[in-house]
Amino acid sequence: MNKRLKELRLKLGMSQAELGEIIGISNFAISSIERGERKLTERNLSLICEKLKVNKEWLEKGIGEIFQEELPTDKFTELLADIDKNSRERTKEFLEVYWRLDEKSQKVIEDLTFSLLELEKSFEEKK
Repeated sequence: MNKRLKELRLKLGMSQAELGEIIGISNFAISSIERGERKLTERNLSLICEKLKVNKEWLEKGIGEIFQEELPTDKFTELLADIDKNSRERTKEFLEVYWRLDEKSQKVIEDLTFSLLELEKSFEEKK
């Protein structure tokens, strides 16, 4: 898998630092993985496949095409498509920060968000 990770990175024209930034690890960690000194964690494997639209089976076993054939279409993707470009950039920045947080911090943000949604619903109901 380490050689395929390097192949993917080079195919995308990315530095080790750029790839590391996408999945939240250092360029040193990427280098160690590419050299076979460290293993790619399941979490980082999933992030690479999700964020770069990589075929997980190819990255793990070398089977199939490098990239996913079809981009998944879901409600989140549709919502992002409706957001204007400036807001989309801010949303992207927010999500990048959110995914770098530990689970406890993510939970705090989730709780706050859902509390705000409930508050908004109660205001709407009173109107």
